[in-house]
Amino acid sequence: MTDTPNSNRYVMRITRMTVDKLGVRLYDRVSAVVAELLANAYDADAENVVVRVPLATLLARKNRETREVEGYGYTIEVEDDGHGMTREEANDHFLKVGKDRRADPAQGGHSRRKRRSVMGRKGIGKLAPFGICKRIEILSAGGDKTDEGYLVSHFIMPYDKILDDDDKQVAMEVGDQDGTYRSKRGTLVRLIDFLPKRVPNQEVFHRQMARRFGLHQPDFKISVEDTRNPQENLPFEIGSFDIPLLEDTRVDVSEVPVSLPDEQRDLPVSGWMGLAKEAYRNEEMAGVRIYARGKIVATTRAFGQSAGFTGEFTVRSYLVGEIHAEWLDEDEGEDLVTTDRQDILWESDYGRAFREWGSEWIRKIAANSRKPRRKRVEQLFLQVSGLEAEAKRRFADHDIVSTALEFGKQIGRFAAEDELEDREYVSGLTQVVLSVAPHKALMDALGAFHKRTFGEGGGVDSLLDLFSKTRIAEMASYAQIAYQRVRAIRELGDALETGGHEPVLQKILAEAPWLIDATWAPITTNQSLNLFKKKFAAFFEDQYGMEEVFSIDHGRKRPDFTLVNLSRRLHIVEIKAVGHRFANADWDRLHNYLEAFDKFFLANQELAKAFPEGWVVDLVCDSVRISDRDKKGAYELWQSKNRIKQISWSDFLTRATQANEAFLEAQDQVREEERRLNIDSDSP
Repeated sequence: MTDTPNSNRYVMRITRMTVDKLGVRLYDRVSAVVAELLANAYDADAENVVVRVPLATLLARKNRETREVEGYGYTIEVEDDGHGMTREEANDHFLKVGKDRRADPAQGGHSRRKRRSVMGRKGIGKLAPFGICKRIEILSAGGDKTDEGYLVSHFIMPYDKILDDDDKQVAMEVGDQDGTYRSKRGTLVRLIDFLPKRVPNQEVFHRQMARRFGLHQPDFKISVEDTRNPQENLPFEIGSFDIPLLEDTRVDVSEVPVSLPDEQRDLPVSGWMGLAKEAYRNEEMAGVRIYARGKIVATTRAFGQSAGFTGEFTVRSYLVGEIHAEWLDEDEGEDLVTTDRQDILWESDYGRAFREWGSEWIRKIAANSRKPRRKRVEQLFLQVSGLEAEAKRRFADHDIVSTALEFGKQIGRFAAEDELEDREYVSGLTQVVLSVAPHKALMDALGAFHKRTFGEGGGVDSLLDLFSKTRIAEMASYAQIAYQRVRAIRELGDALETGGHEPVLQKILAEAPWLIDATWAPITTNQSLNLFKKKFAAFFEDQYGMEEVFSIDHGRKRPDFTLVNLSRRLHIVEIKAVGHRFANADWDRLHNYLEAFDKFFLANQELAKAFPEGWVVDLVCDSVRISDRDKKGAYELWQSKNRIKQISWSDFLTRATQANEAFLEAQDQVREEERRLNIDSDSP
């Protein structure tokens, strides 16, 4: 290749479509567009801004047949009382896209009169309305006051002409009021010819707008007028974004700056963080809002912390706050805010220091929140479970009722608050409390009896009380276990008689794993199962490129397997519908999992220690008909290694019934005993 002095051999041209792709399309919400117009008004020293918008309205629709967008004739207006623009200012500043106003000596980083730190910087926010509409009308009165008032600049910006695949200058359409005069300064921006976008209702719109600005100054007021239902919705102001906080969790972060050890300097911050009283109910309240120059630049739920930190669930579901860090958007410094002003550059030097600073605060908040949050969840559990009423209905003994309430508080305070809306979850916790309460009352009675016997003395009355509680605890335990097992066995029998569909059978086994092995204890922990489920999912997807689905409790998504931790062995239950013959295709699928289980346990020795007796696949199907010789040999090899145990549904039900005959008999005995006890208690 021969060098040439021709400097024009390679030339880059930037078309206006670049602005559309890199800027305009970032604004697809009405609230985001209005926020950009409000920021322009703020930078123009406005004190009052009026937003006129049709709330709870679809602005346009797409015709399904012609694919054309059909508008409904609505407009959105943002009018301010700022300094306005002359024709020269409109051409030199507003109509120059991508111009950094802070680097321009004629404008700078502060507003003209009030010396506000201006929000604008990148020079594309003026095009934000093109994210929701096709035409922007600007009517601005500015400059020096004359005898006739302030000279008006009036022009229309058409999307199709401005953002085509070209780089030539485009003349704006001149409005009919251009060159006229107005008595007051200010700018009116009118949006016309909308895309299929929806304006939210008043509550949501206010929330979205209030979230975007962290302005706490009396000289900038935003009011909203509903142009669709003005009689129903009176004008309202955009106020502060308030979120009720959990008691004693709010912390003021203003006194602890972000430290930059390498530069030997501190970065000032102001604001607060805390935990909301309720888990996030909408996207606007989620996380800590970070502002620079009064405008939101990022929202974070955990300051970039990796998963697994102490209090993670609480923090990611309840952490809220408002932090101001002006150094994120300094005039002379590095621009640390992304183009859409929805995040910051966390991997920059300042971003990493900010992340570490935030992580320290999160740890403190999580520690401070444990007691008040547990108290709140405890009360919520008692309320939604109706534990007190159920305990009084079930137990005649006042002490056992009191014990159930105290034990319920202990269990409830560690519950997951979002799951307290799940009836099955609450019912399960309630049954655990009611099952254990008689035994706990018995232990309390034993302690009191011991104290009286060896301390203050005791007598026949204390012995009678002790024996009474022993009997109630024993009867309650057997009654609960018998009831659950009898119910599950009958459900299984009914399911098999009606065709035995896999989803139904999966649900029964997930809820009653002792059907697989009668030695299973009624109270176990699923912590090891949860850990296995999480790690194996990542392992299987990485190794085989496929997603697996495990069930521990019967979830919404249909599982491939059900996991059960029995007698220190992991049982991986694979079931087939009643009458199904396990054939070649079934084996191909299962074989992949068998190899994956083997590799996974070899690679995760610490996790394997939770299952000292290893693992086995319980294959529940009516017959095995693997015709391919090699596949059949492989199946038999895995069987010989005790990795597969096959059983038919008929044998499965028979085994479960025989193993639990004692409970079937116990149920009748418990009912008879309860009947007799009731008769005794009614006797004079």
